[in-house]
Amino acid sequence: MKRGWVVLLAALVIALGAIVWEFRRTVPFLIMFAMEPAGHGCDEGPLTDSGATNSRGDLVEKYIKACTGFGTVVDYSIVLQLRGDQKTRTLVEHDRLYYQYPKFRWINDDLLNIDLGEVSWVSLKTDRVGSIRITYLYTKAAISWW
Repeated sequence: MKRGWVVLLAALVIALGAIVWEFRRTVPFLIMFAMEPAGHGCDEGPLTDSGATNSRGDLVEKYIKACTGFGTVVDYSIVLQLRGDQKTRTLVEHDRLYYQYPKFRWINDDLLNIDLGEVSWVSLKTDRVGSIRITYLYTKAAISWW
């Protein structure tokens, strides 16, 4: 029984060596790709004509980040930029939206309503930024794999 395990281990080592030998030109590329800093190969920014501003000048808008590597990963979110502040704050992350959503509605300068429509998932919901209170309206969609 012990001899069988030794033979199996030797066969696996030989197979691994053959694979590494066959793909020896690819290994440095894979190591270089894995060592790239986060965010390299990403395009990000607000979507055009998708924001709403209150009378004070605070801006809420849709934001997208698309990164490529071994495929493309797209992150959708909604951000808020307070008037006079260069930094944006992420309010909510969500899956791709359809049918002209999300919809933003400022009730007053300190109350924002965000309607996400039908989504499969939502995360990182921020309910308050400074004096602004944020409410969300959405329905959970059924997840379909086909």
